[in-house]
Amino acid sequence: MDSAMMTTRTPVQCARTQRFTTGSDWRVWDMALGADGSVALSGYHEETDRTFIDLLFIDPDCTDKCRIIFSKEFEESPNSRTRYVSYISSGQIVTCCDDTIELINYNQQSTILSRTFSGRAASMAVSEEGDQHIFVGLYRSNKVIVFSSPGLTELKTITLTGLEDGDYVCELGVMGAAHTLCVRTTGYNTLVYNINGDVQTELTAMNNTLAYSIAVSSELMMVLWADCTLITAHHIPSIIEGGRHSSLADRDGGRHIVACFKINLSYIIRIKDNRLITVHQDTGEVKVYGKEDIFSLPTLLPALSSTITGTEVTKLANYFDITSDQSITDIRTLVQRLTDVGIITPQNIVQLIRACKDLNLQDAARILSIYQSEHKHDVQDGVSYSEKELRKKLLLLEEENQRNVDTISSLEMGKKTLEESRASLEKELETTNQSLQESKKTQTSLREKLTTTEQTLIKSEETQANLREELHALNRRLTQELQQTRGMLEKTTNSHHQAELKSAQETKALKEVLQQTRQVLERKEKTITSLEGNRASLEKELETTNQALQESEKIQTSLREKLTTTKQSLVGSEETQANLREELHAQNGRLTQEMGQTREELDQTRETLEKTTDNLHQAELKSAQESKALEEVLQQTKQALEEKKKTITSLEMREKSLEGSRYSLEKELENTNQSLQELKKTQTSLREKLNATEQSLTESEETQANLREDLHAQNRGLTQDLDQTRETLKKTTSNLHQAELKSAQESKALKEVLQQTQQSLEEKEKAITESDVVQDSKDDDNGDHSAIQESTLAAGFGRLLVTVDEDLTLDSSLKVAMLFQLPPSNIDLLRRISLVETPGGQLLDILKERDIINMYDVTNLQKALMGIRLKRTNETVLVPYQESVSKHLFEEHRTAELLPWPEEEEEQTIEEEKQEDSHTEGL
Repeated sequence: MDSAMMTTRTPVQCARTQRFTTGSDWRVWDMALGADGSVALSGYHEETDRTFIDLLFIDPDCTDKCRIIFSKEFEESPNSRTRYVSYISSGQIVTCCDDTIELINYNQQSTILSRTFSGRAASMAVSEEGDQHIFVGLYRSNKVIVFSSPGLTELKTITLTGLEDGDYVCELGVMGAAHTLCVRTTGYNTLVYNINGDVQTELTAMNNTLAYSIAVSSELMMVLWADCTLITAHHIPSIIEGGRHSSLADRDGGRHIVACFKINLSYIIRIKDNRLITVHQDTGEVKVYGKEDIFSLPTLLPALSSTITGTEVTKLANYFDITSDQSITDIRTLVQRLTDVGIITPQNIVQLIRACKDLNLQDAARILSIYQSEHKHDVQDGVSYSEKELRKKLLLLEEENQRNVDTISSLEMGKKTLEESRASLEKELETTNQSLQESKKTQTSLREKLTTTEQTLIKSEETQANLREELHALNRRLTQELQQTRGMLEKTTNSHHQAELKSAQETKALKEVLQQTRQVLERKEKTITSLEGNRASLEKELETTNQALQESEKIQTSLREKLTTTKQSLVGSEETQANLREELHAQNGRLTQEMGQTREELDQTRETLEKTTDNLHQAELKSAQESKALEEVLQQTKQALEEKKKTITSLEMREKSLEGSRYSLEKELENTNQSLQELKKTQTSLREKLNATEQSLTESEETQANLREDLHAQNRGLTQDLDQTRETLKKTTSNLHQAELKSAQESKALKEVLQQTQQSLEEKEKAITESDVVQDSKDDDNGDHSAIQESTLAAGFGRLLVTVDEDLTLDSSLKVAMLFQLPPSNIDLLRRISLVETPGGQLLDILKERDIINMYDVTNLQKALMGIRLKRTNETVLVPYQESVSKHLFEEHRTAELLPWPEEEEEQTIEEEKQEDSHTEGL
C-alpha cells in the first residue's frame, strides 16, 4: 500500500464536555453512538476510581458546541474502574461494570433493571440487526456471555477459539443479522468470529503493526492502528471469502480494503450511518468526520494502488482512449484524468467498474463496487435531462391530440348521461311522492294517537279530582270521630264527678266504677293518640299527593305545548314539501328545454359538418382549374373550422352548466331526502313521547294505588309499634323493680359480710396481743397477720394501678415501653387500645406478666416514671406505697433490676408537671 497517497482528513465538528477541563483527572474508556445522533461516553477518575456516563448531543449548526442529555456518576467498584456503555433503543442505554449489567432510561433518569453475572466484564457490544442481543466479553477469559434485550437474561455463552493463554477480548463489535463478532484482543490482534465462536479470519497490518481500536457497521470494519492516526476500512465478506489470514503487507490482502486515510490523534473510534466519530482518551475531545471524509476518491486511491499495477493502469488508459497523455503512470493520475474528462465523478464510478470487469481486474472491480454501493443514493438516473424533456413534450402533444379526439365522443356521452340523469330524476321524484304520501299517513295516525292521549289525560284529571274528594271526605270523617271522642271524654269526666259525690255512701261500688272509668279513659286516650297520628300521616300523604298532582299537571301542560309545536312543524313541513315539488317541476321543465336546445345545436353542427365535407369535395374537384378559388375555399374552411371549434367550446360550456344544474338538483334532492329523514325522526320522537306519556299515566295510576296501600300499611305498622312499645315499657318496669330488690338484698348481704370481717379482725388483733401463751399459737398469729398485711397490700396495689393508669397517656406509655424494651407487638397493642381507652392499664398488665413489677416491688416503675419526668406520680403514689411494704417481703419478692436510678436534676414544680401532662394529652 502506497503511504504517499494517504491523506489526512479534517473533522467536520469538534466538541468537549465540561467534565474534561484543563488539568482534569477524568479519562474516557468507552464510547457508543445513538440512532438520534447522540454520543455516549463512559470512563473513570484516576484518583477516586469513580465511574461516569455522559450522553451528549453535538449541535449540527455549530462546530464546537454540545449539549448534555444525561449524566450520572457511579461509586467506585472494588475490582474494576472500567465501565462500558451501549445504546439499546430510543431513551434506553445499557452499561456494564465489573460483574453488574444495568438497563437505564436516560429520559426518566432512572435504572430499570440490574443483573449480576459470574466473571468480570472486559468489553461489551449490542447487535443492531436481527435479534437484539447484548454481548459481554469476560476479563482474562475466552468466553463471551450473550444477554437478551431488554430482559437481561443470560441466553448462552460463546467460547472463542484461537486465543492464546491470558489473552481476552478488550473491544467487541457485532456485524449484520448473523451476529458476526469482530474482536480486538489484549495482544492487539484483530479477529473475526461467527456466532459459534469459530475463527473466520485474522487481520494484521503492514510491518506487524497492531490494532488499537475497531469500529463496526453493517459490512465494514474500520481499524485504528497503533500510531493512533492511520485508519483502514475493511469489507468483511471479502475477507471471509479470501481465507483465514489476511495481511495488509500482501498484495492479495488489499482486496478487502475500501478506504485508507489518516486522522488527528485519537484513541477510540466508532462508525454509524457513514459518520466516523473519534474521541481522545485524556482530553475527552470528540471529533466528527462526514461521509465524504471516509468514502471519497482520495481515501480510495491507497486501496486501489495495492491491487492495480503500472501495466494495468496503462490498460485502463487505453480502454478509455486517453493514451496520448504521457503523464499517466499511476492510478492517481488516471483517476484525476477520468474526473477531469467527466467519465467518473466522486459519486459515480460505474464506467471505471465496467472497465475493470472488462479487463478482468476483479479485485479492483470488487473494491470499486463496494465504494459505489456506499454512494448508491447519490447516483443519478441513467436517463439524461434532454431525453426526459423530449419525452415530456411528446406526451404533451399526444395528450392534446387525444383531447381533440375525445371532445366529440365526450359530447355524445354527455347527451346520453343527461338522458339517463333525467330518467333517474323522474324516478327519484316518484319515490319522493311516495314517501310524502307515507308521511301524510303517519301524520294522520299520529293525530289520532294525540286525540286518544288527550282523552286519557282528561280521564286522569277526573280520577285525580275523585281522589281529592275522597281525601276530603276522609278528613271530615276523622274530624267528626275526634269530636265524638272528645264529647265522650267530657261525659265520662262528668259522670266521674257525680260518682265522687256518691263515694261516701257506696265505697265498694265506687272502686269498681273507678276501675272501669280508668280502663275506658285509657282506651279512649289510645284511640285519640292513634287518630291524631293517622291525621298527621294523612295530612302528609295529602301534601305528597298534591305535589304529585301538580307535577302531573306540569307534565300535561308540557305535553300540550309539544303537541302544538308538532302540529305547527307538520303544517310547515307540508308547505315546504309543496314548494319543493313546484321547484322540482320547474327545474324539470328547464332541463327539458335545455336538452331540446342542445339537441338542436348538435343537429346543426352535424349539418354544418356534412356541408363542409361536401364543399371540400367540390373544392378538390375544382382545384385543377382555379387555384385562387381553392385558397379562398381553404380560408373559408379554416374559418368554418374555427367556428366549429367555438361551437364545440360553447357546447362544452353548456355541458358544464348542465352538469352544474344537475349537481344542484342532486343537492336539492339530497336536501329533500334529509328533510324527509328529519320528518321521520320527528315522527319517531313523537311516537316515543306518546308512549312515554302513556307509561307516565299508567305509572301515576299505579303510584296512587301504591300510596293507598302504603297508607294502610303505615296505619297497621303504627298500631303494632305502639303495642310493642307498651309491652317493652311493662317489661322494663318489672325488670327495674326486680333489680332494685336484688340490689337491696346484695347491699344487706355486703353489710353483713363487712360486719363479720370486722369482728374477725378484732378477734385476731386480740389474739395477737395475747401472743405469749404458746409458741404454736405465735406461729398461727403471725400467719394471720401476714395474711392481713397481704390483703391490705393487694388493695393498695390495686388503687396504685388505677391512679397510675389515669396519669399515663399514650406518649408516656410508649416511652415506658421503650425503656423496658418491650417487643413491637406489645407497642402496637398499646396504640390500638389508645383508640378506645387509656393504654396505661394494658401497659401495667404487660409489666406484671413480664415480672417487671409486682405487689411487693415497684422500683422499676419508679425509675421509669422518673426517667420520663413523671415525678409527681412517683412521689404522690409509688413512693408511699413502696415505703408501706415491709423489708422482708420486699427482699423475698424483689424483681430484677432493669433500669438504673436516674441522676438528680433540677426539680420541677407540680404546676409545671401539670402543664406538661396537659400539653401531652392535647397532642
